[in-house]
Amino acid sequence: MLSDWMMSKREINDCTMGGVTLLLFLLAVYLMGSISSLSEPDRDPFPDKVFVGISGDIASPGVYGFYQTPCLKDLLIRSGGLIPKTEKGLPSTGILCHSGANLDMRSNVKGTHIFKGEMSAFYKITLGIPISLNRETLDGLTAIRGIGPKIAGAIVRERAKRDGFKGVAEVLSVQGVGPALYSKIRPYVVL
Repeated sequence: MLSDWMMSKREINDCTMGGVTLLLFLLAVYLMGSISSLSEPDRDPFPDKVFVGISGDIASPGVYGFYQTPCLKDLLIRSGGLIPKTEKGLPSTGILCHSGANLDMRSNVKGTHIFKGEMSAFYKITLGIPISLNRETLDGLTAIRGIGPKIAGAIVRERAKRDGFKGVAEVLSVQGVGPALYSKIRPYVVL
C-alpha cells in the first residue's frame, strides 16, 4: 500500500512537471510571437526616408538614405567626400537635397561645380519615391507598373495638350487609363 501511494505520487509529480514544461514552452512561443510582431518586417518603420544620389568626383558615389532632408555637407560625409586633389572651391555645403535628387560633383581648375538633377524614374519607383506626371519622360513613365510605352505616350500627349496636368486625377482622361489602372498607379505619381 505504501508502495502504491509512492508510485501514484511519482506519477503525479511527473504529470505536474510535464504540464509545467508544456506551459513554459507555450509561454515562450507566445512571447516570441509578440516580439516578432512588434518589428513587422514587411512595413517600413520610417516611411519618410529621403534618398539622394551623388556622382562624379566622389570617393563613393551612389544613392544614400537619410531619415530627414540632408544638406550637401551630410551627403558628402556619407559618400566619403570629394576625391582627393579635386577639392577646389567647394560651393556652399548648406544646400538642401530633396528625395529623388541626384547631384553630380565635377572639379576643374576653376573649382568644384554641382550639377543638380533627378534620379531616373526606375530608381525612384524602386525606392518608393513618386514621380512627376508633369515632368517625367515617356521612358520614365514606363517605370510605373501597368504603364507601357503606348499609355506613357498618351499621357505625354495629353500633358502637352493641357499644358500640364492640374490634378493627378486628370490622368483618368487619358485613353487607356481607367479607374482600375488609376488606383494602381496613384501611389507612384505626383504633379
